[in-house]
Amino acid sequence: MNIVVLGAGRVGFNVAKALSFSENDVSVVDISKPALTQVAERLDVKPVFGHASDISVLKEAGIEKADIVVAATAFDEINMTVCQIADFMFHVPTKIARIGKKSYFAGYNLFENERFPIDFVVSPALEVTKMVHRIVSVPGTIDVISCIDNKLRVIGVICKKCSPITDIQLKYIQTVDPKSILAILTIKRADQWILPNKNDSVRHGDEIYFACSAVNVSEAMALFGYSIDNASTVVFIGGNELCEEAIKNITSNDISIKIIENDLTRAEKLSDTLNNVEILHGDPLDSETFATSGIRDAEVVIAVTNDDKINILSSLFAKKLGAKRVATILNDSSYADILYSLGINSILDSRMATVSRILQYIHEKSVENILSFDEARIEILAFNVSEGSYAVGSLTDDIIIKNEVYISAIVREEQVFILPKRFLLKAGDQVLFVAHKSAIDKILKIFREKPKYLL
Repeated sequence: MNIVVLGAGRVGFNVAKALSFSENDVSVVDISKPALTQVAERLDVKPVFGHASDISVLKEAGIEKADIVVAATAFDEINMTVCQIADFMFHVPTKIARIGKKSYFAGYNLFENERFPIDFVVSPALEVTKMVHRIVSVPGTIDVISCIDNKLRVIGVICKKCSPITDIQLKYIQTVDPKSILAILTIKRADQWILPNKNDSVRHGDEIYFACSAVNVSEAMALFGYSIDNASTVVFIGGNELCEEAIKNITSNDISIKIIENDLTRAEKLSDTLNNVEILHGDPLDSETFATSGIRDAEVVIAVTNDDKINILSSLFAKKLGAKRVATILNDSSYADILYSLGINSILDSRMATVSRILQYIHEKSVENILSFDEARIEILAFNVSEGSYAVGSLTDDIIIKNEVYISAIVREEQVFILPKRFLLKAGDQVLFVAHKSAIDKILKIFREKPKYLL
């Protein structure tokens, strides 16, 4: 495919990076020469200097032959304008825009009912709201992601000391999991993510991502020492719109919610609009405020203010006071590695969430991008087996590549098969993989459509 990416910031760069790995012809447009220099040095794409909405620049980038335009600049209005130009002048089939301002979605949603010629709009704020909701949806988890038509869950946990699964090699895991309800996807130990093999074991304190059927979440969590039936307390540091929206989407009656908000007017407004939520007015960096907030007993503390420094410091303070899990929103991801090393469990990065959502839309007919561990170059993704795919008739054992590609689950109609062995793939199957990024192209080739003359 021919793809034009507008904006070489973190979103544009990572979208271009992912798409360039899959044998696409990608151009990246930006008005920043340093950003384009980085693009030219690190990616196999065509860098184009100039303003994103300049028609001559767009032509130089190849918009006349483009299959997809991704408008990912930092300016909503430019992104909207570029999509209009791409549609009206060049008839580009697929237009994708990143839109940050919530005002464009309020009242009359400008992007509904084809009011704008944009095929897919991604909102960073909405993606972070979804991430916050995932964190609190299952007590004890670092993250919870519904995937493959909501039939599977990919869940992140910290393994407890006396959990049934501790110190058991994965090849013997059926001794505690006789029904094979879960598949271990990745393990983080000593700040290193690994793709585990059958001789690896789960240890106390490991950060683990696993897959299980949506109906087996309670049983799977119990294997790591958690009961999701227990009531839990969630403390939000900062009562901004993102916090308010996330709370409105929490439906469980077993979750007690508290908000620490420094602005008195905002705190009073939250008291009026949110039912059954305890609002605490105070400085999120004040020790007395923290002492009275019950953070020591909280299941999870989520720092969601608009200030990275406040989020970082309050998260570290919460961790020191004994909070079981701490999640932090960051606008500047350069802090992420430091925070992970200091014990912060979840970093909520709106930019990378936006990248993932854009890629998921582009590949939605065949690939679902579920989770990315960039520092370890590990991907969790799902493929749909189409009628004309090379994968039809293949055995799962023939697709697995030791230490590179593992098949964790297959969904066939309403049935979920965990860690299937010698499983013959059929059209319509949905396959969950965990793989090194270097092996993604190999998987794409297996699942791509055969040429018509071979069908």
